[in-house]
Amino acid sequence: MAAFLPIAVLLSLLVTGAMAGGYGSQTPSPSTPAPYTPTPATPPPTPTPAPYTPQPATPKPAPAAHGYDDKKLLVVRVEGLVVCQSCAKRGSQSLDSAAPLPGANVTVTCRDRKNRVMAYRRRVADSNGYFHAEFSVQRADGYLDKDPCGACFVRLLSSPDPKCNIVTNIHGGLEGAPLRDEGKQWTDGRGFKNVVFAAGPLAFRPRECAPTHHY
Repeated sequence: MAAFLPIAVLLSLLVTGAMAGGYGSQTPSPSTPAPYTPTPATPPPTPTPAPYTPQPATPKPAPAAHGYDDKKLLVVRVEGLVVCQSCAKRGSQSLDSAAPLPGANVTVTCRDRKNRVMAYRRRVADSNGYFHAEFSVQRADGYLDKDPCGACFVRLLSSPDPKCNIVTNIHGGLEGAPLRDEGKQWTDGRGFKNVVFAAGPLAFRPRECAPTHHY
């Protein structure tokens, strides 16, 4: 019995060591939980702005071909020459060798946007056969097709020379001579643009011409 005593002691020591090393029925101490940290919410994605597209600039209206604003006031003037056709050119449209016809009467007529007569002038040619008619201040768009040059015309009326008083239609003197724009413009002291249009030359022809003899 004494021989087994060391073994009993040994077993006792082993049991005691195991209990000291943490083995046995002891319950381990619970660990302290980490404090709660909320997960930050994910922000919504920032929308990507559309690429910038520059807007085209509004084009300015092109200036009128005649060089003045249709809505501004202007003074229309009409000038021209009246001549007596040479007997040598009788029956033709030529005015070679024609002579000025002082005192010849012409009429200048302008039409409004509804093709009605809006203005009328009667003028007498000076010693050089030159005439000039001036119209009152008017907006360009008040004329037919907003074009004073196309809205006005000149007709021959009468000649003071009994030897040269037959109206011809050279350059439209009988039916109505159209005007042309020769680029004459200026601004007067009132601030109104003055525009000068030209007609003709217009011509009367001799009533009688000496016969031409051929030998």
